[in-house]
Amino acid sequence: MNGILEIYTNKVWMIQPSFVHGILPTLMYNSQNHTTLGIDREKKVPQAINASGTDIFREYEVTEDGQVLPVYDGWNGIDYLKQLKEPFINVIPVDGPITRNGGACSYGSKEIRDWMMKASENKYCRGHILVINTNGGSAWAKNDFQQGIDYAHANGQRVFAQIDGLCASAGMYLASLCDEVYVMNLKDQLGCVGVMAAFFTQKNGEKNQYTGETYREYYDPESVDKNKEFRDIAEDEDATLLIEELTKLGVEFRADMKAAFPKADVETHLKGKMFNADEVMGILCDGQMMLGDLVTRAFAVADGKQQPIERTKGRKIAKAPKATATPSNAPSETKIVSPNNNSINMKENYPAVFALLGVEEMQVSEEGTFFNKDLLATLNAAIEAKNQEIADAKKLADDLTAEKDNLTAQIENIKTENAQAVENLNAEHQKAIDDLNAKIADQEQDITAKEETIGNLQNDMECKQKELEQKEIDFKAKETELNGVKESLTTAENTIAERDQQISDLNAQVEELQNGAGAAPAAGAAPKDNGQGGAVPEIAVSGYVYDPSLSYQENMRLKDEHEKAQAK
Repeated sequence: MNGILEIYTNKVWMIQPSFVHGILPTLMYNSQNHTTLGIDREKKVPQAINASGTDIFREYEVTEDGQVLPVYDGWNGIDYLKQLKEPFINVIPVDGPITRNGGACSYGSKEIRDWMMKASENKYCRGHILVINTNGGSAWAKNDFQQGIDYAHANGQRVFAQIDGLCASAGMYLASLCDEVYVMNLKDQLGCVGVMAAFFTQKNGEKNQYTGETYREYYDPESVDKNKEFRDIAEDEDATLLIEELTKLGVEFRADMKAAFPKADVETHLKGKMFNADEVMGILCDGQMMLGDLVTRAFAVADGKQQPIERTKGRKIAKAPKATATPSNAPSETKIVSPNNNSINMKENYPAVFALLGVEEMQVSEEGTFFNKDLLATLNAAIEAKNQEIADAKKLADDLTAEKDNLTAQIENIKTENAQAVENLNAEHQKAIDDLNAKIADQEQDITAKEETIGNLQNDMECKQKELEQKEIDFKAKETELNGVKESLTTAENTIAERDQQISDLNAQVEELQNGAGAAPAAGAAPKDNGQGGAVPEIAVSGYVYDPSLSYQENMRLKDEHEKAQAK
């Protein structure tokens, strides 16, 4: 559970991204749903291998009651590691993801550090081999590995790395701390140098999708910088502070890798790419060797029978203490013999001076050590070179500081520009919204007015429609009336024609009567209707003949005149 907790809480990783992206959702689901996380393998325990290649360290101890207990870290108050009394190589597995606290199937970096330091304290320990098969892990594990390896170096023991499968990211950092690096197979993979951050963010007030709980964070008003880099990401998606931290770790990582593997090209080998061992042989690894062969070499280097590789000759490794008792099956120790004991003391006490001058021995008297012209020239050149290195390093530090200050200023300018840009965009956005709202309001008023106009037009259309319908009714009535008038006119025309004929006949008769040329018309010969559509009685006018072509009044007048004329 310690390892799972660390994966949850540790934000910065030196690991293959695929592992973090794959394991975090699984762990989140399993823990928050209270499901069991199955473990299908056990830890590989450390080994203590003697010169014959035999593991002289028992993995388990059976108690009197039949209980089987691991003994690699002591049991029942007995320190089994301390009791080893023959030369051995301490072999430690670094298997699986690297965390500080370890997990169910792999040791943590603190456990590996403590085991290495504990084994290093045994004077029969001749060296250490880290068998690495890891995709990387916590960025902070490097400090534990550094501490353990430095402790081994202080006790005169070298540390070897054997890659058996995968050595990525933090695993590569661990390999760079070792004195020599070998691969088991030419297709073993190395690389993925770099630092990343991968974690879930949860905003203050968000609801957990699994438990239904609401996440809350509260800080005292003065804790403005507490967890700020992670709060910025969760709330504002601003990773500036976190990226600054990753940048520092990345610079340190690449610098240490370059120092450990001087043939590595920064742009080619130290930017996160993975390589097969045969592609980086002599660059990121020193050769191919099986575990048994590497144990043999570790003994040979410790006993002086073989020389360490050139790449790590400059590392400070103290003179290894010699065991006072050596079993018969252990290899004999090689002692350095010199004709001058003072030279031996000088080399043991001042190894850096001997290394700097490139000599194997120096003469010393009671008055002290004297340098000849050549040694003084060598020492002077070395001091000048070191002074130049110091000056160059100081200049580089000043340049990096200036660059950092410049970058910091640029970041601040970018932040200020971004803030101003955001403010301007917000203002423009608000103005656009206000303009759009005003335009919408005007359009709504225009639409309302048009709707009123349309309503009025619809009312007018309905009235016009009704008027039109009434006019159609009136037209039909007028049309019917006109047809009646036409029929009446036709009848009247026929009647007039008949009257005209009757008048013509009467006029002819009157003329005949006035002229005496003919007899009076026979009774019943006059028309019966005089064009009035019915019988018209004859009118006796005392000799006056009624003229139907004249009006009744005119006939009455003529009749009166005729009667007056007759009376005279």
